[in-house]
Amino acid sequence: MNYENAIEYIESLEGLGSRSGLKRIKALTERLGNPQEHLKFIHVAGTNGKGSTSAFISSILSCAGYSTGLYISPHLQRYNERISINGQEISDEELFKYTWRIKNVIDEMVKEGLEHPTVFEVITAMAFLYFYEKGCDAVVLEVGLGGRLDATNVISDSLVSVITKISLDHTEILGNTVAEIAYEKAGIIKQNGRVVTYPQEKAALDVIESVCRQRNAELYCADPGEFEKAELSPGLLHLVHPRYGNIETSIVGVHQVYNASVALKTVEVLRQAGFKIEDGDVVKGFKTASWPGRFELLARNPDFYIDGGHNPDGVRSFVETYKKIYPDRKATIIFGVMKDKDYDAMLRELSAISKRFIAVIPDSPRALDAGSLVKVMSKYCKNVEFSDTIEAAVEKALSDATGEDVIAALGSLYYIGQVRGKFQISAQK
Repeated sequence: MNYENAIEYIESLEGLGSRSGLKRIKALTERLGNPQEHLKFIHVAGTNGKGSTSAFISSILSCAGYSTGLYISPHLQRYNERISINGQEISDEELFKYTWRIKNVIDEMVKEGLEHPTVFEVITAMAFLYFYEKGCDAVVLEVGLGGRLDATNVISDSLVSVITKISLDHTEILGNTVAEIAYEKAGIIKQNGRVVTYPQEKAALDVIESVCRQRNAELYCADPGEFEKAELSPGLLHLVHPRYGNIETSIVGVHQVYNASVALKTVEVLRQAGFKIEDGDVVKGFKTASWPGRFELLARNPDFYIDGGHNPDGVRSFVETYKKIYPDRKATIIFGVMKDKDYDAMLRELSAISKRFIAVIPDSPRALDAGSLVKVMSKYCKNVEFSDTIEAAVEKALSDATGEDVIAALGSLYYIGQVRGKFQISAQK
């Protein structure tokens, strides 16, 4: 087996689908020696913002001198992105070696009549083993889906459980109300643990507070009002804080002010847990933090953005941010989405900033078909087109644009990474 074979094996597991429950991951990690029991975790759940919040926290810890693992999902372009230490993705060679080791263990499990782990469970176990053998001081662990029954929740303890913004998404799995979804997210809260939460709406906060009482966990609420100033410009968020002074980050968005406050509150809790984090580490951590694919500026004149917002709340945040940066300009929107998403609500939100829609179909069996997408787009915009390929959509948008125009590719992460890759290739030429 080589790297290519390893990726083929991992991708072959996608057919197993996503299945909740901890039975398979427990069986797998036990056979690997339970590496997760030897690691210290910052466990992050939430509907929106958990990725960027994880990026802030892990970058700050790295700048403070700690060997910090970061586990995320999904990836934009390569599976390697999901597992990194101090900003360095797992190498092709190491991913191949760890995949081979875990495949051998799984083969034995299957021979014994046990259920085959899902692709997310396999990569989660791989991350645990990798971080343990690399001697990480701390691991920022992003939940895949929900929390209570997510594979990452096989961990028995955490330094802190972090819950970012909760809203409606994956309702067919997690529940039809914010309270039901909050219950699933709050499943990561540990007995006698510490919890940091985003300033949630009452229905979500009530559930989190209730679970904290049941588990004797201490709750800390982030306060975005602690920032004295917040300014947005293309590719930059500038914050002013009474303790840390000027904070700048390339992770841009109105909502990132809230996520930044969650990260700062988490830093406070980690200091209480014995971590030595200087104020300068915090400022540097924000500056060096990276979270590709979220209001990410790929090019200027015309300004070209990608954003992986794949639910109405995520798109709403994009639109709010866009209006702050470009109050007098409408955008060309390239959009593709999965058929199980609330794409009507997403397009309705986007219509406030769009002068033109270009429909694309992400490369996935779950993707919404062109006819349905164009039909809904036409409800909200007169200028609607369809492109056979994602590359053609990007070229079409760019060829018609002037230096003053703004273009944004939004929707499914299944194709956002392809758009990003196209710009990377162009930059290398």
